[in-house]
Amino acid sequence: MNSSATIQWSLVLAILLPLAGLPLRGAGIDAARLPSAAGVPVDFERDVKPIFDQSCFRCHGPERPKSRFRLDNRESALKGGENNKDDIVPGNSAQSKLIHYVTRLVEDMEMPPPGKGEPLTPEQIGLLRKWVDDGARWPPGAETIKRETQFTVTPIAQWITVRGNEQKFREDWGQKKGFTAGYERFELIEPAGKDAELKVDGRALFPQEDYRVALTLTRPEVGFVRVGYDTYRKYFNDTGGFYAPNNQPPLSLVRDLHEDFRKAWLDVGLARTDWPKLVVGYEYQSRRGDESTLQWGPVVTQNIAPAYKQVDESAHILKLDASHEFGGVLIEDMFRGEFYD
Repeated sequence: MNSSATIQWSLVLAILLPLAGLPLRGAGIDAARLPSAAGVPVDFERDVKPIFDQSCFRCHGPERPKSRFRLDNRESALKGGENNKDDIVPGNSAQSKLIHYVTRLVEDMEMPPPGKGEPLTPEQIGLLRKWVDDGARWPPGAETIKRETQFTVTPIAQWITVRGNEQKFREDWGQKKGFTAGYERFELIEPAGKDAELKVDGRALFPQEDYRVALTLTRPEVGFVRVGYDTYRKYFNDTGGFYAPNNQPPLSLVRDLHEDFRKAWLDVGLARTDWPKLVVGYEYQSRRGDESTLQWGPVVTQNIAPAYKQVDESAHILKLDASHEFGGVLIEDMFRGEFYD
């Protein structure tokens, strides 16, 4: 058995302008420059949520919130983001950095950022100030992060009929004729422990030999574990070339030419806020089967006979990624070691 190895290493140095700036930004804001708080009672659903929907939830909602600052529930909002713990100070809007940012008094921290939305009007800022001064209350059910089991599935059933060269159809479309049933996509999200989350997703097309399953266990401020397996089949045409003067149909190998591709992986990541982000991983890839070749065999005086070769290859990939930000400068190091059988 022959083997070979490839080592890849790269270093990336980037200057960043983070969305959530340095912790000291916004210090010393003159409260007199802030719009006055509204002089009327403020209701979250009627007055505050429409502002968040229009200007905030795109970046600070439940899906991958920027700077880990979420506004969809009270617990997360009062906890603050990566850099500030006083984004919202209940009872004191003048000391709340959220108010400073939407008033656009902090350089490079204007919210919404330029090009991402229209600036809030003084009336809207006044409503937010009144809401914060009154205790920054969310409606019932939005006090804490909702941790519920979620499951979605997309079933599929189809029948394929082919007239003509069935092998060529399989090669071009990646499917074989007949009945196919399974799940085009399935996903399960399950709370685990106090704040961790388990996600399982994949697909399963049974007659097509097409399967995938991936598991991700994530814990905020700690890290993640990802493991998965993926396999699918690639088909090849077993029919040779056609030469009209020979006055004979194209030759065929009468073989089921296909290769099975498989991949399995395991990644472990450390993602604490103040530590370098580290990801260590291993990946196995393989392909096995019979594939057609362009080196066709001779028939009389013409090379139009089909040919094929057996393939049995595999690769082991070691991964190590590290990155950290120092005062607006991101240093990232990526290592790949590939070993082939």
